[in-house]
Amino acid sequence: MSTHPAMNNVTSDAPASETTASGQRDNMAWLLRHFTSETPGVTHAVLLSRDGLRLLDSDVDKDWADELSAALSGVASLATNITGPSHKKRPAKQVIIERDDCLFFVQSAGCSAAFEGHPGNERGEVDTILAVIATTDADAGTVGFEMGRLVQKFAPYMQIPVRVGTGAEVR
Repeated sequence: MSTHPAMNNVTSDAPASETTASGQRDNMAWLLRHFTSETPGVTHAVLLSRDGLRLLDSDVDKDWADELSAALSGVASLATNITGPSHKKRPAKQVIIERDDCLFFVQSAGCSAAFEGHPGNERGEVDTILAVIATTDADAGTVGFEMGRLVQKFAPYMQIPVRVGTGAEVR
């Protein structure tokens, strides 16, 4: 059993002390680092905004993480704008790029209110993408499955709960 409450189950609730935007980001960063260390073959992970800015990473070199964020948001955008057999554009559930030196996985991670200072956050949320880098011998099915689980674990931390006042204050 993990020592971090967010890892005990997929739908764990954030403790009351962790409901600030900073606390939410800290929890998500911990989950990202844990995912990277515990998922076989995964070497790096970055949570990025759909517009290509790095939000969180698993202790990746910041310049490289920024470069990856910009490039992989472009990959996600291209995949979303491909018309499929239904003649409609549909969001891609996952994109996998296979190279000689690694595998790249790109998956939507939902909208988050935990990045209030992020450019493009006019509506109070940032659309996010999870990007993962793995070794060439990593099991793509396992990595993709674990990415989906990680996105589910992010869910409680993606929205900042409204603060509730006490007494005669408005709730």
